[in-house]
Amino acid sequence: MTLILCLTAVGFGIGSAGAQVLVQYTPPGGPRETEPRRQELERELAAARYRLGPVRIAPWASLRDVAYVRSILFTGERLPNDVTATAGLGFRAYLRNGSKATWTAQVLPEYVWWDRQTQRRQLNGRYSLGFSGFFNHLTLEVRAGRDQQQQIVTPEVPTPVSSRREGAEVLTELELTGAFSLFAAVSANRQNNLVEDVSDPDIANLRFLDRDERVERGGVRWRPNRRWSVALGGEHIAVDFTHRGALDRSHSGTAPVTEVRFNGNHVTLQADAAVRSLSASRGAAFVPFHGVTGGVGLTLGERGRRVNGLLYSSRNLIYSLSPLYAYLIDQRLGTAVIASFGERTQGRLFVEGGTNDYTAFAATTPRLREDVSSYGASLTFALHRALSLGIQGVRTRYDSNLPGGDRTFTSVGTTISLTGFP
Repeated sequence: MTLILCLTAVGFGIGSAGAQVLVQYTPPGGPRETEPRRQELERELAAARYRLGPVRIAPWASLRDVAYVRSILFTGERLPNDVTATAGLGFRAYLRNGSKATWTAQVLPEYVWWDRQTQRRQLNGRYSLGFSGFFNHLTLEVRAGRDQQQQIVTPEVPTPVSSRREGAEVLTELELTGAFSLFAAVSANRQNNLVEDVSDPDIANLRFLDRDERVERGGVRWRPNRRWSVALGGEHIAVDFTHRGALDRSHSGTAPVTEVRFNGNHVTLQADAAVRSLSASRGAAFVPFHGVTGGVGLTLGERGRRVNGLLYSSRNLIYSLSPLYAYLIDQRLGTAVIASFGERTQGRLFVEGGTNDYTAFAATTPRLREDVSSYGASLTFALHRALSLGIQGVRTRYDSNLPGGDRTFTSVGTTISLTGFP
């Protein structure tokens, strides 16, 4: 326990990608199926077949996001159509202390390549240390590290850029009875968008979204059986933007939070909501926000069937890059069809729509509202138990009520992933 606390003290500010409470951008397509951390860890341990003394090693290689990208920005300017790819080679390592405690480490460097925009080539990667302890009545997880990947960080600039997230988090849950438990989580993270050397001014402005986030959350969870999980609690968040001035959106606030999970034979439900009350920090430009954020996903269909349906909706607060607006409310409603073609092939087809409603600093500022529509598809082939091939495409269009605000993002590409070399 002393060693764990030391790792926590060192990790805050330099460690891993913790939970991001205010989502800056969510890719279209709806929520993905996840599994409990304990099951995920057991699966990873089973796949780590190489040994270095007591340490299990799982090599990793990936060639992903080999894509043709076409973007039109908020100003109506078109970026050069380009081709990008990300290649990585690394490993994950696991050290077990008995049957209930596991130390983990991952070193997954990646190189991002662009054909025409050579200034955007970047060495990225994911690096972390962690501890997972699943004891009789106590669960304890500690993670610290860096997650630096290419991604879209705001709908105002719909083009992928390299973004770094580093920090640490501690999660713990104490079982009180067979059905009730107490949980707590603390995280501290720093978000940096690596755009200092980019010549395009719209992309370079993404540095104004660099920020530090601190989150404390706690509450009670009820699990009456294996299908149901309901959590109620409270949360405090503090966000400090690195770049001061007109685009300083620093703020803090509290929220009651709730989470519901249900795993049935024909229906799966996952939902979370927070009733947020946020106010500006001293000297910052932020309009107070009082409202609900969160999301819900409903999967219909019997497990193991060839075709399942997904209905989903979300509402998130996103910081704005405009000096006229503090933030926007991103609301979406979508549906997806998930189909299996045999044991090795799975496809996903989705369509979604929604709105981006901007909150202005002044009442005299024109109202800004965008209609957002997205559609896309993906196809994944399991070529081997350690080798998979994916093909994906997505197109998103933003139609603004103000002249010159329309923009689009289109990407078509492929991904090859190799985990646990045979």
